Order: sequence, then C-alpha cells, then structure tokens
Amino acid sequence: MKIRIVRFQMSNNENVLEKTYLTKMNKFSFAVSGFGQNLIIGFVSSYILFFYTDVFLLGAAPAGILVMTARIWDAMMDPIMGTVVDKTRSKWGKMRPYILFISVPLAVSTATLFIIPSGLGGTGKIVYAYITYILWGMIYTVCDVPFWGLASAMTPNPKERISFISTSRLVHSIRGALPMVIAPLFISALGNKNGYTAAGVTIGIVGGALFLLAFFGTEERSKTKDKAPTLRECFGLLKINQPLRCVVATNLIGFMRAVPIVAGMYIATYVLGPQALSFFGKSFTLGGATLNTVLIAGWGVSGYLGMIFTPKICSRFNFRQIYYISSVVGVVACVGLFFVPKTLLTIFLCMLIVGLPYGVISNINYSMFADSVDYVEWKTGKRAEGVTISFQTLMNKTMTAFQSGAVSAVLIFAKFVPPQKIAGVLVVQHQNPHTITGMILLITLLPALGWAIGVIPMKYYTFIGDERIRAHKEIVRHRQEVQDREVLDAEIIDTSI
Repeated sequence: MKIRIVRFQMSNNENVLEKTYLTKMNKFSFAVSGFGQNLIIGFVSSYILFFYTDVFLLGAAPAGILVMTARIWDAMMDPIMGTVVDKTRSKWGKMRPYILFISVPLAVSTATLFIIPSGLGGTGKIVYAYITYILWGMIYTVCDVPFWGLASAMTPNPKERISFISTSRLVHSIRGALPMVIAPLFISALGNKNGYTAAGVTIGIVGGALFLLAFFGTEERSKTKDKAPTLRECFGLLKINQPLRCVVATNLIGFMRAVPIVAGMYIATYVLGPQALSFFGKSFTLGGATLNTVLIAGWGVSGYLGMIFTPKICSRFNFRQIYYISSVVGVVACVGLFFVPKTLLTIFLCMLIVGLPYGVISNINYSMFADSVDYVEWKTGKRAEGVTISFQTLMNKTMTAFQSGAVSAVLIFAKFVPPQKIAGVLVVQHQNPHTITGMILLITLLPALGWAIGVIPMKYYTFIGDERIRAHKEIVRHRQEVQDREVLDAEIIDTSI
C-alpha cells in the first residue's frame, strides 16, 4: 500500500490591482506591431474604394458591393476565428501562434490588392478584385482577432490595461495619418496606377514585418487552465455579456460617424477641387490625395490629442458619460458644417473638432472590450478572450462595410460620373450639383445622424463605477482562491507500508 503525503506551499497574496506586469519590451512590441497592422488597414480602408472607382475603373456599384459584402463576410468569420483562438493550447499561448504564421501572407495579400494586371476586361477586373480582396480580408481576420486578444491577456490589472492600451493606441493612430502621406508621395512620383501599386507593396512589406513583434516581444499572462471550451460554450458566454452587446450596438448603429474618412478623397477631388494656396510668398496647388491628406490631418491631429488625454478623461468620467459628451460635440460640429459654405477652411475645422471625440471613443472602445472579457470571468469564472475580442473585429469590419456601402450608395443615387481614360490618361469628370450635394451629406448630416443615434445603446451600459470596481476585486479574489488550491511547490513522498 502506498501513501502519498503532499505538502502545499501557498502563494503570496499579491494585489493584482496594484501590481505592474508589463515590461518596456512588452509595451514597445505591442505598440509597434499594432502600428504595422494598422498601417495596412489604414491604407486599405482609406483608399481601396477610391482606387477601385477612379484608378482600377471598376465602377461605383461593383466596387461598393464588393467592399460591403466582403467586409460583412469577414465580420461573420470573426466569431469563428475567436472560438478557434479560445480552443488553442500551445507553448506560445492562445493568440501568439497565429501572429507568427500570418505575417507573411498578410504582406503578400496587401500588395496584390493594388496590383493592376494588364489585359483584363470588365469581367476580369471584377473577378480579380473579388478574389484578392476577399482573400486579404480572411487573412486579416486571422491576424486581427488574436492580436487584440493580447491586449486583455498581457496584464490582468485593469488600471494598467487602460494606460497601456491608450499609449499603444497613440502609436497605432499614426497609421491614420501616415498612409495619407505615403500615398500622395508615390502617386506624385509614379502616377496613379504605379503609385498605388508601389504604395501597396511597400506598406504590405513594412506592416507585415513590424506585426511580427507582437509574437517576439509579448507574453500572455491572463491564462486559464480550464479545458478548451466548445463552440456552443463560447457563444453561450456571449449571451450574458451585456457590456459587449452595448459597445457593439452603439458602434454599429453609429457607423456613419466615420463616413467622412471614407469619403475624404471624393470631397477633396470633386467638392473642393484643386486649391491654390500661398504661404510666405510662395504659391502652390493642392488637389486629390494631397488635399485629402490636409483634411484628414485635422481629424488625425485632434484624434491623437484625444487619445493622449484619454487616461485623464477616464479618471473624471465613466465610459458612458464620455460617449454622451462626445456625441453632443459630433452632432453640433457636423450640423454646423451643413449650414456654412463648404471651403477648405470650414471642412478642415469640422474635421478638427470631430476628430477629438472620435479619438477618445475609439480609444475607450478597446478598454471596454477588455473589460467585457473580465465581465464574463466575473459572472462565470471563465475567460474567453478570443470569441469576445472577435466581436470587436466583427464590429470594426461591419462598420467599414456599412461606411463604404453608404458612400457607394450616395455615389450611385447622386449619379456620380467616374474618370474617363482619354489617350491613356485618366481624366476627372465634371459632377452635377445633385452629385455634389450628395457628397456634402457624407460629411455633414449623415455623420451627425450617426453621432445622434449611436449613443442610444450606451444607456444600458452599466459596467461602470462601483460595479466595475467590485467585479475586478472579486475576480482577483477568485483567481487567488483557485491559485491557492493548486500545487505550486509540492513535495510528493511515496512511502510503502
């Protein structure tokens, strides 16, 4: 007969809510890898629709249908990818393996989006665009879901997480401005066709390489030793996740808040047209992609400031209050632009004003999704970063689809006339007043409507204040109880009697 005598050494009861987990390398790697990933999505989101209609000459209807359907398809795949992540068990963790193996395909697929094969007719162009764009979207899903799951898994401390995500988002937000600088440089030097191709190849390679840092410089700390959940269990956890439902609903309903970004190239090219400017006695003309860069700069600069001040804003207001205040600012600015002359100055000022609240809410969205992972753990004792964060990427992709669809619908109903190829050169066509009015709606009343109705679901977001504090304390206590039941330093002595 054998008797097993087991001696347990209890772990120290560390205060998770005060402890710092992230190293400088962790923060740097996540921020820079996110910069690379967002460099790619920023370029594709900002330019793909205009590239299809005005360079690839796909037509507004086929291009709009493609972008909208492909992004919705990608969004539907996100929860499936999320469950795959949650079921993953490896020596590298749940999220990091996918980041390692998807970086090269992401770079290659990004480049192919902006390559224009010669000799393709109308049908051939549509087939090529559908294959490359849908393939790119599926590859991006494989990298996006696990990457944002890392934000929740790298530290169990919610206070550290808000600061960490806010700082990382500052670096990520540069991607919103950088493609606006890179694209005009390539286009000015090489022309539309070769310029877009060169920009796509360069951004794909650089972005994919930087994205690899998310594997080599990070660590998953919020781990579970439970067995991998089934698909039914993963989706069952979503039913009780009220914070997740609220943040997804408020962003999907308010998707038109960001329509001005998607419509920027059309505003710069057709509403404003070439702008003659003079500074310090020197005159020059801005138009097309360069003029769009100026407009988006207003949005980007103020949005960057919003991200910088997000931690301080969160220390004074809860997430729901921040959404309320941001919505009021957005409505006032967009409606105000509708009633004033549409000049470079007035549009720039509107972008500058609206960018600030948009930057703040975009920043807190990531913290709210991370909180929703904790909410499920609080209610059930289970963590499901993959499937939960997949709804963040689902939300973003669906918003992008709706935004591109809205712009395409306005172009179709306003009878937009695409550029014509004359003697081998693309020539921008004159647009009638009805078309111009439709484009103006894309930066005034439509985004105002998005700000106004998008905030409604936030009324039901209650994971704030005392409830949020109590939840995190109980999560820490539960983790400690589980940890204390485990054999952390056991000596097993087998004695034969």
